[in-house]
Amino acid sequence: MARYAPTTSELEGKNFFAGVEFPHITGKKTASAAIAKYSPVVLNADGKLAAVTATKDGGGDTYTTNTTGLYGITLEDIANGEEGAVLLTGEVLTSALVIGDNVSAAALEVPFRNIGIFLK
Repeated sequence: MARYAPTTSELEGKNFFAGVEFPHITGKKTASAAIAKYSPVVLNADGKLAAVTATKDGGGDTYTTNTTGLYGITLEDIANGEEGAVLLTGEVLTSALVIGDNVSAAALEVPFRNIGIFLK
């Protein structure tokens, strides 16, 4: 009987969308590397998806979030060279984003707003 017992890992969910008033428009693009679900992404020089990264400023401990080519947020795990769904517009909870080391969610707010994604 233990074999049919539910586990909490199967029941846990993650709130991602912040509202239903604003339309959620999606698209599909190919990834240049493996990218996790709910990651902010940019389009690289080849027109493929890449996770948003941060670069270190000089010799200090400050970083700048790179938003050049900001495209959207992945809606699924995407493997290298695979095509996957990307959110292009909508309202999203900031706490749901999967961001890389030293990437600032606050630095993404205005660039996302400019392309129709609103962080709440």
